[in-house]
Amino acid sequence: MKVLTSKKAIIAILSLGSVVLAGTIKDINSRTVSRKHALEELPVERSLASDVAPSMRIAIMKVEMSEAFKVNGKWEITRIVGSDEVVTYDKLNNPEDSKKNIVVPLKLVGTSSVMVNNDRDLVYKISLLSDFGTIAIFKKMGNGFEIIEARMIREKKAEVAVAEEVELVLERALNQSKSNKILSGSDISGEMTLTKKSIEGLSVSLTNTNGEVQSIDIASAQLLDGGSFKADVDGEEVSGVIFNNGKDGYRLSFVTGPLAGAMLNFVTAGELERIEQKDAEQNDNYFEQEEQKIQEMAQNEVVEERREMAENVENYEPVKILSADEIKETAETQGFNF
Repeated sequence: MKVLTSKKAIIAILSLGSVVLAGTIKDINSRTVSRKHALEELPVERSLASDVAPSMRIAIMKVEMSEAFKVNGKWEITRIVGSDEVVTYDKLNNPEDSKKNIVVPLKLVGTSSVMVNNDRDLVYKISLLSDFGTIAIFKKMGNGFEIIEARMIREKKAEVAVAEEVELVLERALNQSKSNKILSGSDISGEMTLTKKSIEGLSVSLTNTNGEVQSIDIASAQLLDGGSFKADVDGEEVSGVIFNNGKDGYRLSFVTGPLAGAMLNFVTAGELERIEQKDAEQNDNYFEQEEQKIQEMAQNEVVEERREMAENVENYEPVKILSADEIKETAETQGFNF
């Protein structure tokens, strides 16, 4: 019954749709396993026909859940060995198999335990996991082991596009660990030179909303795949990623270090001048609009006052002009009223 289960697993894997992965037993055996991984051996009899036949032992490589990122993802199967020790699939050595591409997802579901193709019935143990993206997993079937070898499919990361060498200045920043306010103007200063292969002369200073000043200086950092970088700053590892942000701009995000979580927008000096000019024009337009609103409000008030006066004209008493004799008489009888 277990042999049938083994065949079922193999058929299930071989019947998968078109995909891509690879790794050979020679490649796997040629790699040195890190000493930090503890190995556990499981004995299994190779044959029931002879009690004196030598036993085969397979090692389990200890892979903790904290290392799941090394396993989780898409893998291309390169070789399958059945529990009867018959090779049922060999992409690199069998002409027919070389035309096939079998890609399956692998997921670490426990210490050294891998689930194949999201199938709970296909949980294997890890025999070897190399830093080169190759893996060998096995599952006990009857009196033998079914072994699957594969190579991880690595997704190609987007590369940061740099002409040759460009000098950049800091245009704005968001230091998320301190505030959600975007910093600009006198609150920031920074510069760097970006080449195709490295970041040179990075110097940044941020004045946070609470008045705290944070700064970082990186003399040089090599650009890795996808625009990522690492550097040592005062004995502390600083890492991050840089990518294109518009025609003449780049965004640098720190992942670790004193500015972890901060996002910095760098632009060329020409682009910064254009942005500042645009902001100044927008400010001028704003003040002009506000001044125009005030003038319109004043004009509206004058019009309203005149309208109210016109409506109440009947209630006003006419002004009586006194003659000289009347003024004299009034003064003699009533006195002057200032």
